[in-house]
Amino acid sequence: MAKFIWKLVIIGDPAVGKTSIRRKYLGETTIKEYIYTIGADFATKRIKLSNNLTVQYQIFDLAGQPKFDKVRSSFYNGAQAAILVYDITNNTTLKNMQKWVSEAKRNNEDGSLETFVMVGNKIDLQDNKKSDDALLKKFLADLSREMGHDILHIHTSALTGENIDLLFKKITEKLLISASKNSPTIQKLVKQVESKLTVKEQPKPAIKPKVTVIESGKTKVSPSLLERRLDIIELEINHLKSEVKELKIDIDHLTQLVLKYLHENKRILEELNLKTNDINY
Repeated sequence: MAKFIWKLVIIGDPAVGKTSIRRKYLGETTIKEYIYTIGADFATKRIKLSNNLTVQYQIFDLAGQPKFDKVRSSFYNGAQAAILVYDITNNTTLKNMQKWVSEAKRNNEDGSLETFVMVGNKIDLQDNKKSDDALLKKFLADLSREMGHDILHIHTSALTGENIDLLFKKITEKLLISASKNSPTIQKLVKQVESKLTVKEQPKPAIKPKVTVIESGKTKVSPSLLERRLDIIELEINHLKSEVKELKIDIDHLTQLVLKYLHENKRILEELNLKTNDINY
């Protein structure tokens, strides 16, 4: 019987969804109010792949704020894999990926870190996508060349759970293949569980709202879809408030940012068919 204990670090800029990804994978509910990670959060996950093969993950979710730079540096030793998370609606978080790779490699003094996985989170906000595909392609090519193997890239949604399980299955597959290179016994065990690991990314089809025609000639989107989209707006606004609070921006500036965000999403609000005089205070 073989049992592997692997350490994973989840890294990236603040508010990209690192903690939400970890929580969703572990079966914890993703909360709408964003809470900043303090230094590092730790969790474990045990996966029984067969009667003879078990994997246990030690997952370290590292805070992205600069004030935690020194704290983070102590968590990289012993890590076998690093999950690099960026937000597809914020291209700056993608631009900063090289900084996170450099930090991880610099502080992984024991040389255990051989696997990086890129995660483009928040695909539930695909309409607001800002990440540069050309920049992503170049970064993946450069990092693949630097590491000597292809770097896996997966799109996820910590809000809906899309591709979260797939992400960790792919990491498990990569680490098992690496561990079995010099061991025929491990190779045999891995061969027996291949079907559990070789799953392709399956993007969800776009949700088509059900439409009902009303007398005025206007259309009305189904309540369930609107509720989902409003939940997404609420989540983004909470993220924005937390980021503004961290940056110590005054309340007037915060108000302007929120109003700007709502203006950019006015189409969603218009779909609600709400008017000011219909709102009770």
